[in-house]
Amino acid sequence: MTEIRSVVHALTVVDRVMAEGGVRVREIAEDLGIAPSSAHRLLGTLASRGYVVQDPYSRVYRPGAALLSLAGGVVENREIRRAAHRPMESLAAATGESVSLSVLVRSEVEFVDGIESTHVLRASPRIGARMPAYGTAGGRVMLADLAPADVAGMFGGGLKKLTDHTVDTVPDLAGMLARIRQAGYAVSRGESTEGISAIAVPLRDLTGRTVAGLAVVAPTERLPDAGLSVLIDQLQQAAEAFSTALGNRGME
Repeated sequence: MTEIRSVVHALTVVDRVMAEGGVRVREIAEDLGIAPSSAHRLLGTLASRGYVVQDPYSRVYRPGAALLSLAGGVVENREIRRAAHRPMESLAAATGESVSLSVLVRSEVEFVDGIESTHVLRASPRIGARMPAYGTAGGRVMLADLAPADVAGMFGGGLKKLTDHTVDTVPDLAGMLARIRQAGYAVSRGESTEGISAIAVPLRDLTGRTVAGLAVVAPTERLPDAGLSVLIDQLQQAAEAFSTALGNRGME
Protein backbone atom coordinates (compact mmCIF):
# COMPACT_ATOMS: atom_id res chain seq x y z
CA MET A 1 0.00 0.00 0.00
CA THR A 2 2.86 2.34 0.84
CA GLU A 3 4.42 1.77 -2.58
CA ILE A 4 1.09 2.45 -4.30
CA ARG A 5 0.66 5.64 -2.25
CA SER A 6 4.16 6.77 -3.25
CA VAL A 7 3.32 6.25 -6.92
CA VAL A 8 0.08 8.21 -6.52
CA HIS A 9 1.97 11.01 -4.78
CA ALA A 10 4.58 11.13 -7.55
CA LEU A 11 1.90 11.26 -10.26
CA THR A 12 0.08 14.00 -8.36
CA VAL A 13 3.27 16.06 -8.28
CA VAL A 14 3.83 15.49 -12.00
CA ASP A 15 0.28 16.58 -12.79
CA ARG A 16 0.62 19.74 -10.71
CA VAL A 17 4.05 20.68 -12.10
CA MET A 18 2.78 20.35 -15.66
CA ALA A 19 -0.46 22.22 -14.92
CA GLU A 20 1.09 25.12 -12.99
CA GLY A 21 4.60 25.23 -14.44
CA GLY A 22 6.26 25.15 -11.03
CA VAL A 23 5.73 24.15 -7.39
CA ARG A 24 7.38 24.61 -4.01
CA VAL A 25 8.08 22.01 -1.35
CA ARG A 26 5.56 23.60 1.04
CA GLU A 27 2.80 23.53 -1.59
CA ILE A 28 3.35 19.84 -2.31
CA ALA A 29 3.42 19.02 1.39
CA GLU A 30 0.08 20.77 1.92
CA ASP A 31 -1.45 19.31 -1.23
CA LEU A 32 -0.54 15.71 -0.33
CA GLY A 33 -0.93 16.05 3.42
CA ILE A 34 2.64 14.96 4.12
CA ALA A 35 5.56 16.44 6.03
CA PRO A 36 7.74 19.00 4.21
CA SER A 37 10.70 16.63 4.62
CA SER A 38 8.77 13.90 2.80
CA ALA A 39 7.75 16.34 0.06
CA HIS A 40 11.39 17.38 -0.28
CA ARG A 41 12.50 13.75 -0.68
CA LEU A 42 9.76 13.11 -3.24
CA LEU A 43 10.77 16.11 -5.32
CA GLY A 44 14.43 15.19 -4.94
CA THR A 45 13.73 11.72 -6.31
CA LEU A 46 11.88 13.16 -9.29
CA ALA A 47 14.73 15.64 -9.85
CA SER A 48 17.34 12.85 -9.79
CA ARG A 49 15.53 11.20 -12.72
CA GLY A 50 15.18 14.44 -14.67
CA TYR A 51 11.41 14.80 -14.24
CA VAL A 52 11.71 18.12 -12.41
CA VAL A 53 14.47 20.68 -12.02
CA GLN A 54 14.84 23.22 -9.22
CA ASP A 55 15.48 26.86 -9.96
CA PRO A 56 18.60 27.67 -7.90
CA TYR A 57 17.31 31.14 -7.03
CA SER A 58 13.56 30.83 -6.46
CA ARG A 59 13.81 27.18 -5.28
CA VAL A 60 10.73 26.43 -7.39
CA TYR A 61 10.59 22.99 -9.03
CA ARG A 62 9.75 23.14 -12.73
CA PRO A 63 9.24 20.49 -15.45
CA GLY A 64 12.48 18.70 -16.32
CA ALA A 65 13.64 17.31 -19.65
CA ALA A 66 12.37 13.79 -18.92
CA LEU A 67 8.89 15.05 -18.04
CA LEU A 68 8.72 17.32 -21.08
CA SER A 69 9.77 14.39 -23.23
CA LEU A 70 6.91 12.28 -21.87
CA ALA A 71 4.26 15.00 -21.80
CA GLY A 72 4.50 17.16 -24.86
CA GLY A 73 8.26 17.22 -25.13
CA VAL A 74 8.10 15.87 -28.65
CA VAL A 75 6.05 18.90 -29.65
CA GLU A 76 8.44 21.23 -27.82
CA ASN A 77 11.45 19.68 -29.56
CA ARG A 78 9.77 20.18 -32.91
CA GLU A 79 9.25 23.87 -32.08
CA ILE A 80 12.85 24.14 -30.93
CA ARG A 81 14.07 22.69 -34.22
CA ARG A 82 11.86 25.02 -36.24
CA ALA A 83 12.99 28.10 -34.34
CA ALA A 84 16.65 27.08 -34.45
CA HIS A 85 17.03 25.94 -38.03
CA ARG A 86 17.38 29.30 -39.77
CA PRO A 87 19.87 30.64 -37.17
CA MET A 88 21.75 27.35 -37.58
CA GLU A 89 21.92 27.82 -41.35
CA SER A 90 23.27 31.35 -40.89
CA LEU A 91 25.80 30.13 -38.32
CA ALA A 92 26.99 27.32 -40.57
CA ALA A 93 27.39 29.73 -43.49
CA ALA A 94 29.31 32.25 -41.36
CA THR A 95 31.68 29.71 -39.79
CA GLY A 96 32.00 27.16 -42.57
CA GLU A 97 31.74 24.43 -39.92
CA SER A 98 29.17 21.87 -38.85
CA VAL A 99 26.47 23.03 -36.45
CA SER A 100 24.69 20.80 -33.96
CA LEU A 101 21.47 21.20 -31.94
CA SER A 102 20.91 19.04 -28.87
CA VAL A 103 18.40 18.71 -26.02
CA LEU A 104 18.82 17.21 -22.56
CA VAL A 105 17.11 13.87 -21.91
CA ARG A 106 17.77 12.84 -18.31
CA SER A 107 21.58 12.61 -18.10
CA GLU A 108 22.14 12.42 -21.86
CA VAL A 109 22.01 14.75 -24.81
CA GLU A 110 20.02 13.85 -27.88
CA PHE A 111 21.12 15.43 -31.14
CA VAL A 112 17.89 16.64 -32.78
CA ASP A 113 19.20 18.65 -35.74
CA GLY A 114 22.42 19.50 -37.49
CA ILE A 115 23.98 21.11 -40.55
CA GLU A 116 27.06 19.52 -42.06
CA SER A 117 30.13 21.48 -43.09
CA THR A 118 31.16 21.48 -46.74
CA HIS A 119 34.82 20.83 -45.81
CA VAL A 120 36.19 17.47 -46.91
CA LEU A 121 37.50 16.93 -43.39
CA ARG A 122 34.55 17.68 -41.12
CA ALA A 123 32.57 16.62 -38.07
CA SER A 124 29.28 15.13 -39.19
CA PRO A 125 26.17 15.80 -37.06
CA ARG A 126 24.80 12.65 -35.42
CA ILE A 127 21.08 13.38 -35.54
CA GLY A 128 19.11 11.00 -33.35
CA ALA A 129 22.14 9.79 -31.40
CA ARG A 130 22.52 10.16 -27.64
CA MET A 131 25.63 10.67 -25.55
CA PRO A 132 26.41 11.39 -21.90
CA ALA A 133 25.74 15.10 -21.40
CA TYR A 134 28.96 15.70 -19.46
CA GLY A 135 31.07 14.70 -22.48
CA THR A 136 29.76 17.29 -24.94
CA ALA A 137 29.88 21.08 -25.07
CA GLY A 138 26.16 21.29 -25.84
CA GLY A 139 25.34 18.99 -22.97
CA ARG A 140 27.43 20.94 -20.50
CA VAL A 141 25.76 24.30 -21.25
CA MET A 142 22.46 22.61 -20.41
CA LEU A 143 23.80 20.93 -17.26
CA ALA A 144 25.18 24.30 -16.16
CA ASP A 145 21.61 25.61 -16.00
CA LEU A 146 20.65 22.98 -13.41
CA ALA A 147 21.17 23.10 -9.66
CA PRO A 148 24.57 21.56 -8.72
CA ALA A 149 22.84 19.09 -6.40
CA ASP A 150 20.66 17.85 -9.27
CA VAL A 151 23.70 17.33 -11.48
CA ALA A 152 25.47 15.43 -8.71
CA GLY A 153 22.40 13.23 -8.34
CA MET A 154 22.31 12.50 -12.06
CA PHE A 155 25.85 11.17 -12.02
CA GLY A 156 25.98 9.58 -8.60
CA GLY A 157 27.30 6.40 -10.17
CA GLY A 158 30.34 8.21 -11.56
CA LEU A 159 31.43 9.38 -14.99
CA LYS A 160 32.65 7.05 -17.72
CA LYS A 161 35.51 8.33 -19.85
CA LEU A 162 34.58 8.52 -23.52
CA THR A 163 38.14 9.43 -24.54
CA ASP A 164 41.36 10.10 -22.66
CA HIS A 165 40.30 13.76 -22.38
CA THR A 166 36.81 13.33 -20.89
CA VAL A 167 36.09 14.79 -17.47
CA ASP A 168 35.78 11.76 -15.18
CA THR A 169 34.85 12.90 -11.67
CA VAL A 170 31.73 14.65 -10.40
CA PRO A 171 33.72 17.33 -8.47
CA ASP A 172 35.69 18.17 -11.63
CA LEU A 173 32.43 18.36 -13.59
CA ALA A 174 30.92 20.65 -10.93
CA GLY A 175 33.88 23.01 -11.20
CA MET A 176 33.66 22.98 -14.98
CA LEU A 177 29.93 23.76 -14.91
CA ALA A 178 30.50 26.67 -12.50
CA ARG A 179 32.95 28.19 -14.98
CA ILE A 180 30.54 27.59 -17.87
CA ARG A 181 27.74 29.23 -15.90
CA GLN A 182 29.86 32.31 -15.44
CA ALA A 183 31.26 32.43 -19.00
CA GLY A 184 28.02 31.60 -20.83
CA TYR A 185 29.59 29.04 -23.16
CA ALA A 186 31.32 25.64 -23.10
CA VAL A 187 34.27 24.19 -25.00
CA SER A 188 34.95 20.50 -25.56
CA ARG A 189 38.26 19.32 -26.98
CA GLY A 190 38.38 15.67 -27.98
CA GLU A 191 36.19 14.68 -25.03
CA SER A 192 33.50 12.77 -26.90
CA THR A 193 35.46 11.98 -30.08
CA GLU A 194 39.22 12.14 -30.48
CA GLY A 195 40.34 14.96 -32.75
CA ILE A 196 36.98 16.77 -32.68
CA SER A 197 36.31 19.98 -30.77
CA ALA A 198 33.15 21.98 -30.16
CA ILE A 199 32.04 25.26 -28.65
CA ALA A 200 28.44 25.68 -27.51
CA VAL A 201 26.02 28.20 -26.01
CA PRO A 202 22.63 27.64 -24.36
CA LEU A 203 19.43 28.36 -26.24
CA ARG A 204 16.79 29.91 -23.97
CA ASP A 205 13.07 30.48 -24.24
CA LEU A 206 11.51 33.83 -23.38
CA THR A 207 11.37 32.92 -19.68
CA GLY A 208 15.14 32.41 -19.62
CA ARG A 209 14.89 28.63 -19.34
CA THR A 210 17.58 26.73 -21.23
CA VAL A 211 15.85 24.42 -23.71
CA ALA A 212 18.72 23.30 -25.95
CA GLY A 213 22.41 23.56 -26.69
CA LEU A 214 23.79 24.99 -29.94
CA ALA A 215 27.32 24.01 -30.96
CA VAL A 216 29.84 24.60 -33.71
CA VAL A 217 31.75 21.34 -34.22
CA ALA A 218 34.97 20.85 -36.21
CA PRO A 219 38.32 19.09 -36.30
CA THR A 220 40.36 20.45 -33.39
CA GLU A 221 42.97 22.12 -35.61
CA ARG A 222 40.25 24.37 -37.09
CA LEU A 223 39.02 25.58 -33.67
CA PRO A 224 42.12 27.17 -32.11
CA ASP A 225 41.83 29.08 -28.85
CA ALA A 226 42.82 32.27 -30.66
CA GLY A 227 39.67 32.19 -32.79
CA LEU A 228 37.13 31.30 -30.13
CA SER A 229 36.01 34.86 -29.35
CA VAL A 230 34.69 35.31 -32.90
CA LEU A 231 32.84 31.99 -32.73
CA ILE A 232 31.35 32.89 -29.35
CA ASP A 233 29.97 36.13 -30.80
CA GLN A 234 28.51 34.26 -33.77
CA LEU A 235 26.95 31.62 -31.51
CA GLN A 236 25.43 34.24 -29.23
CA GLN A 237 23.93 36.06 -32.21
CA ALA A 238 22.38 32.76 -33.33
CA ALA A 239 21.05 32.19 -29.81
CA GLU A 240 19.39 35.62 -29.80
CA ALA A 241 17.84 34.91 -33.20
CA PHE A 242 16.52 31.60 -31.84
CA SER A 243 14.84 33.25 -28.84
CA THR A 244 13.23 35.82 -31.12
CA ALA A 245 11.98 33.14 -33.51
CA LEU A 246 10.66 30.99 -30.65
CA GLY A 247 8.81 33.97 -29.19
CA ASN A 248 7.29 34.88 -32.53
CA ARG A 249 6.05 31.34 -32.99
CA GLY A 250 4.50 31.42 -29.56
CA MET A 251 2.46 34.46 -30.61
CA GLU A 252 1.17 32.94 -33.81
